[in-house]
Amino acid sequence: MTFNSTGNGADESSLPSYKRLRLGDIAFEGHANKEFAYGRFVLNDAGNGIMSPRFTCLRPIVEQEYSFWKYFIHSEEVMRPILVNSTKSGTMMNELVVKDFLEQEILVPSLPEQRQIGAFFDCLDSLITLHQRKYCGVASWMLGVALVRLGSESDGAFGEMKHVLR
Repeated sequence: MTFNSTGNGADESSLPSYKRLRLGDIAFEGHANKEFAYGRFVLNDAGNGIMSPRFTCLRPIVEQEYSFWKYFIHSEEVMRPILVNSTKSGTMMNELVVKDFLEQEILVPSLPEQRQIGAFFDCLDSLITLHQRKYCGVASWMLGVALVRLGSESDGAFGEMKHVLR
């Protein structure tokens, strides 16, 4: 989940109908796609904010490990059996039937295990992000070199290196 400090472009008059979203809340987004047949859950780990009233927001009532739940609830394999029994087709997207959802059961690890699993996935996520940034940096450099080379082969149509790479 991401935080947009400039807002989402909603009209000021619609803001009173928006829902408050707190850190640790779980939002249900009902758009079906190739990855999520019935919609998906997203844990708010970005901070307090507001959310459109068309989405369902759930708040844990007992202590949970956010770093675990962030990945667990985002898994189609885990959540699909639950969503099959607790969603209905809406006009533009699936709707979560909260009463039916709260009657579902799911096995979860103990809190200490959640902490260990969450820490593992956070570390893995950080490593993936680090390598993606490194790859993007190398790719940008290679693109710059290619543009300079193309420029030198086409009488400078792409400019000199000092204007391409900074």
